[in-house]
Amino acid sequence: MRLDEQGREVSFEELAERYRGHDLWAWFLENRTLVDTEVRPRLIEGDLHISEDVETGEGPWALIVDGDLVTTGDVILTTGDYATSTLLVTGHLRARNLEYATSARVAVDRDLTASGVIVGTWGTDGAMLGVGGTLTARAVLLDSHTPIWANAGGPRSVPEAFRTLIVGGRGWQEFKPDLDTNDIERHEQTFVPEVLKRGVLDHAKALAHAQRGGSPFLPEVERALREKKGL
Repeated sequence: MRLDEQGREVSFEELAERYRGHDLWAWFLENRTLVDTEVRPRLIEGDLHISEDVETGEGPWALIVDGDLVTTGDVILTTGDYATSTLLVTGHLRARNLEYATSARVAVDRDLTASGVIVGTWGTDGAMLGVGGTLTARAVLLDSHTPIWANAGGPRSVPEAFRTLIVGGRGWQEFKPDLDTNDIERHEQTFVPEVLKRGVLDHAKALAHAQRGGSPFLPEVERALREKKGL
């Protein structure tokens, strides 16, 4: 299902009347000036419960789901080049796996739960994911340039909001990775062969492996990491 074809087309002015007081309204409104192409926002009113994969087109798009976004499939949020796009979900988001990449900016007001993995790449082009509540997943797999945050209902990202194992870059204020994605010498001793390309974690292969129900980690590695983190 194409998420950017759902709901109804609205203007930023109409959205402002409704969401001006939202903490992320200014962030959402940025989308109007971050691209040269005219952005026509869409509003999906009420909860969206489906049993299929959710994806987006190349954009740019600016979407608000006023309610929960729940699917038994995957949520794949990507864009074309130089097509900064924004999704705001005012409720919970639940899915099997979730990917955010290229110039997709995603925020969830409440909790995000993925039974599989969350994959984030191309933060250099603007990809980001933020959660107002808690974030639960089997694993979060990021490249070193891509941010993620979870606030547990507070004003800033906190470690206890992440109920998952994080593979990502070091140096971010928003999160501390359990494994440094740049430590490529350890990848073959950490991840299953199905998610490696020439001995290095490949995010596309990791997502495909998760879609088949697999974990990116070697069993003994995942067990040790979960015990260390109390998961």
